[in-house]
Amino acid sequence: MATSTSSEPVTFKDTYQEVTDAVIRALEEGTVIWQCPWNQVGLPKNITTNVNYRGWNIFLLNFHSTIKGYPTPYYITFKQAQHLKGSIKKGEKGIRIIYWAEITLKNSADANTHPAVDETGKPKTIMVPKVYNVFNIAQTEGIEFPHFESEERNEFETIEACENVVANMPNKPTIRKNGTNAYYQPSTDTVTVPSLKRSKSNEEYYNTLFHELAHSTGHESRLNRMELMQSDGYGKTDYAKEELTAEMTAAFLSAITGISQPVFDNSAAYIQGWLKALKNDKTLVIKAATQAQRAADYILSVEH
Repeated sequence: MATSTSSEPVTFKDTYQEVTDAVIRALEEGTVIWQCPWNQVGLPKNITTNVNYRGWNIFLLNFHSTIKGYPTPYYITFKQAQHLKGSIKKGEKGIRIIYWAEITLKNSADANTHPAVDETGKPKTIMVPKVYNVFNIAQTEGIEFPHFESEERNEFETIEACENVVANMPNKPTIRKNGTNAYYQPSTDTVTVPSLKRSKSNEEYYNTLFHELAHSTGHESRLNRMELMQSDGYGKTDYAKEELTAEMTAAFLSAITGISQPVFDNSAAYIQGWLKALKNDKTLVIKAATQAQRAADYILSVEH
């Protein structure tokens, strides 16, 4: 996991490899970052803007706050701490996260007067990945933060939240709840899962259902995800990316609905499988996390 003592944004330099190396190190220690239990006070967010982090950042910061034993998954930048008349404790290291900045293309040295435009006359823009450091609020001093209450739901509330997610998904696939195995069939746009009675727990049932619904978002009538619609087969790059997308989507939806510790496969064979996939494709984690955020947004009807 990349950390830094610098107070300023760092230069983007092969972030894919940096993130992949961190995930591989964790896997080699038997830890699957996207399976980490969620903090009961909420999802990782910037404490000053009150905005949740997205994509890979949400998994990384949840994992970071857990292994460090921080009470909350709430973060702040060096400059934000200064603005609040506080500071970062001496010797504390920040953690690098990724954000995508929208950059206007230009025809000359002055983008304000000569921006490049498309056929409709709108300025052309591209998204550029950048990296900067954040610190958990437990790493600060001189700032008084409010007390944060647990958002933990009881079992009934969690089941209700899960059912609401499924019921409110737009353009849902057909869902069959009497299967012997769980799978999504793109050709018929059908999700099949075993019944709740056949599942080990409510957590396992809904996590499985979320996983298959995540696959369904790749259908051509929804997000038209190439990794699903043009899969190169079991064990191949696109297949691995699609599976990781579904796993991360299910983990994210579990957090939203209050499933703090869903049942995951973390067997040695499972971990070795991901180690092989990650070593073959350094872009896998970030791209899958980005796709997972889009899938979760689709299921939750969130627009960005």
